[in-house]
Amino acid sequence: MAAIDADIKDIARSIWATLFELPLEDGDAAQLGPESTVTSCVQIDGAWQGAVVLQCPLTLARTLTAAMFQADTAPELDEVHDALGELANMLGGNVKALVPGPSRISLPAVAVGSDYQMSVVGTTTLTALTFTCDGEPLRVTVLEQSGQADPVGK
Repeated sequence: MAAIDADIKDIARSIWATLFELPLEDGDAAQLGPESTVTSCVQIDGAWQGAVVLQCPLTLARTLTAAMFQADTAPELDEVHDALGELANMLGGNVKALVPGPSRISLPAVAVGSDYQMSVVGTTTLTALTFTCDGEPLRVTVLEQSGQADPVGK
């Protein structure tokens, strides 16, 4: 699993370096707090089946959205959905290149709230990496099909 962890870190840092002036640093495995969280997810279906999930506090999601869209004003929630969905899509597309193919990637799904648990039925966690961006936690989780469901949550 160390190899996939290194690949995911490289992928995430590359995306951040391209899109944001905010560094993406290794974080500890601390849970996301009780504040409102944004979760975005894409699924990979084909020779390998799984999903890539991105989670961060809504405050960080708004910061990333404003930077992505080069906006001077606070982004609307639908813009946050678009931005975090696109980040999950970029992460998922790069993960898709690492796993056996052929495969396809789903459209992103995005959820926002402070009291929910998300799971991709029939998967287990391959890896879950926590980063810090702008002083806030951000988690990238890669799930793979197994027949069981691991909750991806706080």
